[in-house]
Amino acid sequence: PQLVDFLNQMQRDPRLNEILHPYANPARSKDLISQYEPNKYNAVRAQLSLDGFLRYLMSEDNPIMATSKIDLADDMDQPLAHYFINSSHNTYLTGHQLTGKSSVEIYRQCLLAGCRCVELDFWNGRTEEP
Repeated sequence: PQLVDFLNQMQRDPRLNEILHPYANPARSKDLISQYEPNKYNAVRAQLSLDGFLRYLMSEDNPIMATSKIDLADDMDQPLAHYFINSSHNTYLTGHQLTGKSSVEIYRQCLLAGCRCVELDFWNGRTEEP
């Protein structure tokens, strides 16, 4: 149950469609354990050691980015200015540019939405320190 909870709560993006990207279940957990657990005694008992867990984390079953985005599908030989880059200006603002409030949470939302270039503004504090 701990591996299933980890896969669903820590590894799975909650924005995904449940039909196309189903939640992990005990059967998926057992498959991963049998594949990555080096100790056969643990594997038979459906237990995952630290070594097995690390093997899973570093495997192709747990990519750092979507494998569909790894292969280049477009001509990437043009100047950078010829491509659209999902970026953000005044990322920290929750409302109007001059009167709106600032929030660090907006950076998280922006990155989750696909933004890959954010603007960071640094202001001196009350004591003229960053």
